[in-house]
Amino acid sequence: MNFEALFVNPRGRTPRSEYVPALLVLVAVFAFYAFLVKGRTATFCMLVLLYPAFVLIARRLHDMGLSAWWLAIPTVPLLTAFAIWLKYASFGASVDGLLPTVALVLAAAFAFWGCAGKARGAGRPTA
Repeated sequence: MNFEALFVNPRGRTPRSEYVPALLVLVAVFAFYAFLVKGRTATFCMLVLLYPAFVLIARRLHDMGLSAWWLAIPTVPLLTAFAIWLKYASFGASVDGLLPTVALVLAAAFAFWGCAGKARGAGRPTA
């Protein structure tokens, strides 16, 4: 499996054996930008990295026999928390509370679900 198939093209399927290492790479890159790079550069880079994360999880959902529309469940709270952060970050205030925590827990739950979920329709080819 190549980079484009895992992180760019949302069509097709990603088996668990390819999903877990790719997810670990994404988590490592997110952690790098979250803890070592500060400011708007880190925020922009993490925002750009959301697309490959969504593609990877969408491909895994396809492998599990589910629609990628399931991604709307963690995406809505994540985007809402990000919008609130953008509004208040310009004032220098910290954005803490229940919504960012719920958004991160939902996103982590979906990533773990991809690791634990079983593939359906194993005879179908990957695209």
